[in-house]
Amino acid sequence: MKHRSSAKPTSSLLKGARIPIIAVLLALVLVFLTPSTSRLAIEQPHVGYGAFLSERSNASLVDDMGFDWLVWNLQWSLAEHPKGTYHWQGLDELLTAAESMGLKVILRVDSAPDWARSGPEGAPPDDMADLGNFMYALASHCAGDVAGYVIWNEPNLPMFWGGSPNAGEYVQMLQAVYPRIKDADADAAVVTAGMATIGGPGGALCGLAGSLAATQTTPYTQELYASGAKNDLDFICGIYRQGGKPYFDALGSHPYGFAYEPQRDPSSVGGLAFRRVEQQRAIMELRNDGDTHIWVIEFGWLLDPGAGCHGWGDWPTRTWQIVSRQKQADYLVGAYLYAQNRWPWMGVMALFNMDFATVYWYDKCEPARWYSIAYRANHQDPFNSPIVYRKAYYALHGMVKALAGGPQVRLPVVVRNHQ
Repeated sequence: MKHRSSAKPTSSLLKGARIPIIAVLLALVLVFLTPSTSRLAIEQPHVGYGAFLSERSNASLVDDMGFDWLVWNLQWSLAEHPKGTYHWQGLDELLTAAESMGLKVILRVDSAPDWARSGPEGAPPDDMADLGNFMYALASHCAGDVAGYVIWNEPNLPMFWGGSPNAGEYVQMLQAVYPRIKDADADAAVVTAGMATIGGPGGALCGLAGSLAATQTTPYTQELYASGAKNDLDFICGIYRQGGKPYFDALGSHPYGFAYEPQRDPSSVGGLAFRRVEQQRAIMELRNDGDTHIWVIEFGWLLDPGAGCHGWGDWPTRTWQIVSRQKQADYLVGAYLYAQNRWPWMGVMALFNMDFATVYWYDKCEPARWYSIAYRANHQDPFNSPIVYRKAYYALHGMVKALAGGPQVRLPVVVRNHQ
């Protein structure tokens, strides 16, 4: 079933610009741009503006803000049960809505069904071929309608790998799914999972050292290590060392900003900063993979849920990350502009998140709700509590309007040859 036109999705990361650059753009660029002779100066814009979406019926929020991309989590466990029986209704509704608005869709696929794994919830399948078969069915169903597939979520965390994270095993996953996706839809991008930003020094086995490597290990990073988490730089290095390079078209990243402005040097805060992605990029270049883009699948800044939530779940380890609503707005805009002006290798950037504070299925203290830039005053009564917007929504909408006059630039995804 086709949900969009039969034409394949364009490789351009942004729609064609239509209106002149205005004075606001000049003011913003003066803040974030330093003189450069790079080709970026004549090839703006190149960043794809996107948002992670929870509720498919909220796709209009992305479009209304002026963004062109959305990321949606497709749980394999809900889409294939029993084995060989597929359930596409919710996905089809999302794709239909996205088509009507001209939005490009990225699907993150994770959550192995019970029948496919013997490990705990979050563990990968026992037989990676089962995931390969599912991705072939999915990409066949969505051919021409989905721009990219993100394979799993933060596999450097034990909770998402069902035990000790292992880069070699994750490469086996990529090897199982990459050719199956390409057989079904050669134009769809295959994107690695974004690693959880752990912080701390890493990447030494790939040659990352000196000023690019974080020189501190913060108490927060030490807590993550104690829980079994693997350093994000080391895990990405492991993907390359284990032969993963031919099996993805873009490297996924989750460069959260934590408590800091987007311009903060990550080495000064133990790697816990938005520019951690520069250290990840350095590994790619050291492994001769400079032609491959990075796609940011999640990034954002966390708001205060109120003192009543500070003891809930893992909030005791998160309170130091809280920023004000104004800073959330400023930092998100600043992050997009920083990438726009400094990183020619950056592709799609999807903020986390658009609407997790509008849906009823998350507890009021769930941290994901406090990254959201749209919310309901009473999320448990969506019919009588309309969606309202935080400062960040309006700031990003204004940013897009300011940037809309730049020349159209096509920076296609690098799609590798495959067997």
